Order: sequence, then structure tokens, then C-alpha cells
Amino acid sequence: MSQLIKKIIISTIVLLVLDFTFLSVNKTAFENEVISVQRVIMRMNPVGAFFSYLFIIFAINYFILLKNRPVFEAAILGLIINGVYESTNYAIFKKWSANLAIMDTIWGGFLFALTTQITYTLSNL
Repeated sequence: MSQLIKKIIISTIVLLVLDFTFLSVNKTAFENEVISVQRVIMRMNPVGAFFSYLFIIFAINYFILLKNRPVFEAAILGLIINGVYESTNYAIFKKWSANLAIMDTIWGGFLFALTTQITYTLSNL
């Protein structure tokens, strides 16, 4: 198997496992936020979720992993991606929490950094 395919597979699995774990642990915070904004319970749109993760996985692979960029740069990219998403929510939704926006932005940096480190480690085994 080529290094490229190996990195894509590893990074996809790692990123999804880490993010689903984070979202499961913080499910109540996100549900409460959506309820305060929409006044209805959160219902995930599977097509939207699929494309969101497709773009995220493409970004980390194209900009970081395929070019063997350092983990620090992965953290910056994750901060930027989640920061744009969260600051947009904060700008357009009157009741979007600054605390949740900050938490999720920081998580983006951590998610990308950890995914990158684990992918580099496992792809070299």
C-alpha cells in the first residue's frame, strides 16, 4: 500500500474516532446550544455531516500530511478551520455561546495536531 493511501486511511479513522469521542463527551453542551438557537432539539443531517468530514479530512491530508508538515502547523490549521466555523456561528446567532465557540476552536487545533501525530507514528510502523 502506498504511503499516501496509508496516511489517508489512518488519518480518517483517527480523526473520526477522536472527534466522535469529543462530541459524545460534550453532547449536552452542543445540544443545549442548538436548542437555544433553534428552539428545537439537534438533529444531525447525515449528508451535511458527510461533506463536513470530507472537507476536513481533505484539508488535513492536503495541507499537512501529504507535505509532511509539522504537528504545530496542523494545530494552526485546525484552529483556523474550527475558528472560522465558530466565529461565524457567534456572529450570526444571537444566542451562540462564546465559551462553546472558544472550546470548539481550541478543540480543532488539538484534533488536527493529535490526528497528525498519530498518523505520522502509525504510518511509519
